[in-house]
Amino acid sequence: MYKHAFIKKEENKKYYKMKKTILSVAALLLLAGNINATTVGYAKDGNVGRTSLFRLGSTTTQGQAIKLSHAKLQALKGKTIDFAEIAVGSRNTTGKKMHAFLTTSLGGTPIAEGDVDITDPLKRMKWTLNQPYTITGDEEALYIGYTVDIPTSYNVLVSDGTFDVQGCNFAYKDGEWVDTYGLNKGNAYITLNVDEAPSYADAIMGNTSFSGYYKVGTDYDFTARFLNAGTAIITSFDAVVTIDGVATTQHFDGVNIAPRTNYSFKLNNLNSTEVGSKSVKVEIANVSGETDNSDNLIAGNVYFYPTNMERSILVEGFTSQECTGCPSGHVVLNNAIKTARDNGIGIVEASHHAGYYPDIFTMSEDAAYTFYYGTSTYAPAVMANRNTDPAVSTVPVNDISAYNALELISHASLSRPYASLNLETQWDESTRQLKVKLDIDPHEDFPTDKMLFNVFLVQDGIQAYQKNGGANYTHDRVFRGTLTNNSWGIAIQNLKAGEMTTWEETVTIPEKIHSSFWTDDMIKNVNGKDMYYYESGSMRATCDIEQSNIEVVPANMSVIAYVAEYDNEDNTKNVVFNSCEAAFGGSYKQAAFGTTSGIENVEEKKNDASIYVENGKVRVMGDYDKMMVYSLSGTRLNADANLAKGTYIVKVISGGKQATKKIMIR
Repeated sequence: MYKHAFIKKEENKKYYKMKKTILSVAALLLLAGNINATTVGYAKDGNVGRTSLFRLGSTTTQGQAIKLSHAKLQALKGKTIDFAEIAVGSRNTTGKKMHAFLTTSLGGTPIAEGDVDITDPLKRMKWTLNQPYTITGDEEALYIGYTVDIPTSYNVLVSDGTFDVQGCNFAYKDGEWVDTYGLNKGNAYITLNVDEAPSYADAIMGNTSFSGYYKVGTDYDFTARFLNAGTAIITSFDAVVTIDGVATTQHFDGVNIAPRTNYSFKLNNLNSTEVGSKSVKVEIANVSGETDNSDNLIAGNVYFYPTNMERSILVEGFTSQECTGCPSGHVVLNNAIKTARDNGIGIVEASHHAGYYPDIFTMSEDAAYTFYYGTSTYAPAVMANRNTDPAVSTVPVNDISAYNALELISHASLSRPYASLNLETQWDESTRQLKVKLDIDPHEDFPTDKMLFNVFLVQDGIQAYQKNGGANYTHDRVFRGTLTNNSWGIAIQNLKAGEMTTWEETVTIPEKIHSSFWTDDMIKNVNGKDMYYYESGSMRATCDIEQSNIEVVPANMSVIAYVAEYDNEDNTKNVVFNSCEAAFGGSYKQAAFGTTSGIENVEEKKNDASIYVENGKVRVMGDYDKMMVYSLSGTRLNADANLAKGTYIVKVISGGKQATKKIMIR
């Protein structure tokens, strides 16, 4: 009995050793399987981010999928897919089922499909195929993805938040699958487990912006980017940049781009000697071990503008006679405009008496422009080029501070002018007829068909009451109406490069301009006197009938013209692309108008200023308002400095006209 027991104990030891050996072999086999298995997909490694949640369309059904194209499948021919890992967003999916699938066509009959219980959102969940699928290489494409039903108030789709790659990531939207390229979502958290996948590289060009606007003859650079969708590390590559058929190659060595990793790189020292829109192509080449180069190329357009391209920012202030803080706001804005002009930024200015209490200057158009505020109005306020600066706010109009005014102007100066303007006026004092001609000369195609131009009247030097400013405060840049008889201007379509648009109008200017906000049906007896009366909510304002008729002083009047995009439903899509101004009887032709290169010489005018060089300094003979000196690269220089030997551009502004001259210091 004891012997038997001993024998059993020894047998148990042998069994334990055998079991341990078997387990060890199994562990090794499992480890070997993990080594041989390769993760294939596009999403980066790491934690799934809650900030990358989104949904598309209005249906409860949501879903995502990734695509392996026919070209990409060639590297995986003969290999098997046994499972996938998929992440979904929103904890509100917990307890629901995700329907996973593998198919050769989105919407077609799946090769494999199955339901997975959602137990841990924002984590990669495993879906195991009932039977491993062997890639034949003959498939036109393979898609792996999922759908899930969830109330429309929840976001369930999740991507890695990197840049987009075309033709690789899809999402379910209102009954159909759409490519998410261009949505700036990045890549879906969907990966495949491919057994014994070979080592290969796969560079895919990512979404790259070519919206540059560059001065001709100067170097520029931009950032391009790609994704390594392969299984091998990329250590070197070439970037081939082609501009109008001329190719330049930059070699990048010593890089370490792991699988499913994004890489950005700067392309520099690129330039063009010719004005105009240029086709730009960037191609990734000479990637070691790459089998699919079908998506290594991306193309776009950049625009090279003339060296003397001129742009002016339309700065619009909002004010009121009853505004306590407006006088100080005017000072802040005037200082910002002076600083901008001293830094070479052209400014055209108009002042709208709106946003606070209406007053004797308020025009109906002024009230309409409160559209750019958003939800609430106030004064003093300002906008520049009707542009929205994300560093300040989400709407074009903002309160006036030294920072806001300069920041808004600076940001607006980065917008592309697209066109040069020529504004001509003729003033007949005897008939009080004003003839206006506006020419719009596009240098490149405008980005939208929803375009317009408008022409303002503004007046300086009006003496009138201003709270905290006294009874005889000087009101400048006062908006006096439009010459287009429309608050928003005149719509124009298909503004194309080189196709001039011309508008002409003759109007009779009255001796006094009535502030059109106030109408006869607003007349009411107030304290025994007929006055204009306005009431809106808690706001009550009155206006003297006679005082609302403002005398026109032709010497203080000017015309402002601008060209802009327009969207009456979105106040952030009304950007002014360029503007200019001319006094009554004066004209203004922007530099680069009607030319593709070189220096534009403006026509002769009265009291024309003669530009010459004396002892290395630029001199002007005659009356002028402003002189500016630029290098050929466009850098503004000290106009009173001793200039080094070389060629320079001098611009002189006098009486609303300008003359531009190229000079040489020997």
